[in-house]
This record gives sequence, C-alpha cells and structure tokens, in this order.
Amino acid sequence: MDARSQPQPPRGEGTWTLLQSRADRSFWQQTRTLTPERSVTWFVISRPPEQLSYDSFDEAEAMFRAMDED
Repeated sequence: MDARSQPQPPRGEGTWTLLQSRADRSFWQQTRTLTPERSVTWFVISRPPEQLSYDSFDEAEAMFRAMDED
C-alpha cells in the first residue's frame, strides 16, 4: 500500500492512531488531552459515509471484525 492509499483519519480533535484497515473501512484510536494529567480515548470505525464511536476497544474490535461478514 503506498502513501496515497493510506486511510485518512476521521475529523476531530486529538491524536489519531490507525489500528487496522480494510479496503472498505478503517479502525482508529482517538486520544484527546483534556488537561496535562487527563486524556480521553475513543475507538472509531470509519466506513464512509458512516463513522461509529466506541468507549471500549473490545467492543469496537468485535464490530470491526463482524463487518467482514457483510
């Protein structure tokens, strides 16, 4: 995969880390720093035009894998 075909992070503040990708979707971790001592992390599945957000890595990963069956 060349740089032009790399998935682009969803819109939103914070640091985005690509965890997994498939041809039709990508799985991201979003971390937002609220204060120097506190940050919040969400897990996001981007499958344009939809974007699904989860509080739990396990729940998000299970959904990402279940999409293989679509």
